[in-house]
Amino acid sequence: MARMLEIPDMTPLGDPRELFKTQIINLTIGVIVGVGVGLFEDVPIDMVPDILVFGLALGLILQEIFLVQWTGRPGGRYAKEMEDFTNKMLLINKSKWFWLFGIFTIFFILGLIPLLFSSRELGFPSLLRLICVAIILTLGVDPILGTLPKKDATATVGSLVIYVVVIHSGLSGYPDLAIQLNSYIGSFSAVTCSSIVLTYLLLSTRWTYIRNLCYRMADGWLEFVIYIGLPLFVILQPEIPEFIDIIYRIYIGA
Repeated sequence: MARMLEIPDMTPLGDPRELFKTQIINLTIGVIVGVGVGLFEDVPIDMVPDILVFGLALGLILQEIFLVQWTGRPGGRYAKEMEDFTNKMLLINKSKWFWLFGIFTIFFILGLIPLLFSSRELGFPSLLRLICVAIILTLGVDPILGTLPKKDATATVGSLVIYVVVIHSGLSGYPDLAIQLNSYIGSFSAVTCSSIVLTYLLLSTRWTYIRNLCYRMADGWLEFVIYIGLPLFVILQPEIPEFIDIIYRIYIGA
């Protein structure tokens, strides 16, 4: 008889008020980053301007300090989950320096190679952007590493693919949302609001992955809508007419 599929136990979510508090932190960071980007960028904007990359890196660092590490400290809300996750990761590689700086170094070198062959001058702005991108990628994939102790390649690759699709959708819809809002609320407000939505989407998706993949906590549909579904819909809604047209062509033909 075929072996039954084993589904690991998932801890149900705790007090909803605690979860909303964590999202307040993500939203506050998003507002800080959004206002900062709005002060420097105008509509139309590039898909990923330097100031946005810097802001996203800063946002992830603030989230890591004030949400992940603070709630995972001894006596914190997720202290036990953080300790269990850390111990599992150290079984794979006992060096804490590798988990802290090794992955960052890999992403930095991977970005440095194309930069050296690009037309962009190798200077402080380009190196700062490269460092920020490496920080974003390092902190972004960090929760996905929580699947490694299970040695389940499907879970690891599947989580990575979903994460990439969500972030790519956010980045690709970011300029269109700013242009759409510019018609109603002006350039500064448009760039600020679109940057807030994108930052919140990135932070909220990462926090969702940390709880799901590292802390083994399950999400319901309400949590999904609040954390990922709503910001993703807002940032992609300018492309809804095009999506509907594609569906129409699929069913009806050209």
